[in-house]
Amino acid sequence: MPTEVSQEIRELIKVKGRITFAEYMQICLYSPHGGFYSYRSDRINAHFGTSPTSHPAFGALIARQLEQMWHILGEPDVFHLIEVGSGDGSLARSIVNACRLTYPQFARALRYVAADYQPTNYRASGHASDWSTGDTEAGPASVSESQLAVQGIRAEGLGPFRNVVGCILCNELLDNFPFRRFAIDGGNTREVFVTTAGEDFAEVLDDPSSPAIEQRLGSVALSLAEGYRGEVCLALEDWTCQLARSLHRGFVLTIDYGELAADLYAPRNAEGTMVCYRRHTATGDPYQDPGQQDITCQVDFTSLMQLGARQGLSTVGFARQSTFLQNLGFSALLEEMQSTGLSAARAEFNRTALMTLVEPEEYGDFKVLVQAKGVDPGIELLGFAGTEH
Repeated sequence: MPTEVSQEIRELIKVKGRITFAEYMQICLYSPHGGFYSYRSDRINAHFGTSPTSHPAFGALIARQLEQMWHILGEPDVFHLIEVGSGDGSLARSIVNACRLTYPQFARALRYVAADYQPTNYRASGHASDWSTGDTEAGPASVSESQLAVQGIRAEGLGPFRNVVGCILCNELLDNFPFRRFAIDGGNTREVFVTTAGEDFAEVLDDPSSPAIEQRLGSVALSLAEGYRGEVCLALEDWTCQLARSLHRGFVLTIDYGELAADLYAPRNAEGTMVCYRRHTATGDPYQDPGQQDITCQVDFTSLMQLGARQGLSTVGFARQSTFLQNLGFSALLEEMQSTGLSAARAEFNRTALMTLVEPEEYGDFKVLVQAKGVDPGIELLGFAGTEH
């Protein structure tokens, strides 16, 4: 039986004849009529895990990096931390707790805004009564040394935020931006469109709906073989514009799975990097049960850096998550937790959960990018000590 999401897609195809994969994906993930994130945002962990839900140490280590950023900015009285795509608030809680316990001076300056991201074509319903829209200049709930408050808002991107001094944090957000799919066919770049075939959805290839697809591939100097299929996220351009408009002085900290363009579009990825998740099971079929599964692909960090640079965002750090966390004291934290007098079973559970943060087959191969505005681009952040960017 067709779901509301699949019916919404069919109606759009009926009007337009065919739609881009980005349009299809946006409805699947964000439709208020049963989209994967809009409908089950409080139950996402039933489908896949994340670094913040693996262990609160992830947030505690990031807190150390944030505290250094505060010092670099001259210890402003107010340091705004805008987390975009905050989900269930796991990362917010762990960062806030670490700041309260370990960095009391920084905690007094910290203003944490947890923004649950909504794409521009769908407005949030505001189902949580304690969420509100606002402007960071007005300031979220007051913060004292003994109690850090997290203000939550629903936001279409970064529109509500301006003149931010501090850091904009995005953990596993960009991989869910709706993306275009393309194929090299007859030596030309063709776009993958979605249409209907009876009761099913089907794909058709045609000339790109936007010259930006070929321009993006050209900007990273790629030569792709016949038959190659891949993804291009055109939404990154608008995203970097939003970042530059919102950030007055400070940093953008992006953590996600992805690669530099040369690796992302390498021959080993000739079928693309798109993957779907449902109840911790990965599939390659985005047309199965629309709205019931996550759809994602790896982030093109080269394009993110290039687009950011055009908007005045300098790259000041890029590394694997494992390197980033090790530089922030992961090993010392692991040793400390192993000597806290826990039972053998609990100690092993803790160790296993912690190791997922740095193991390559888990989250260790995620990438961490820091861009800056109004800051000396030659600074060395703790998380990137000894790395090149």
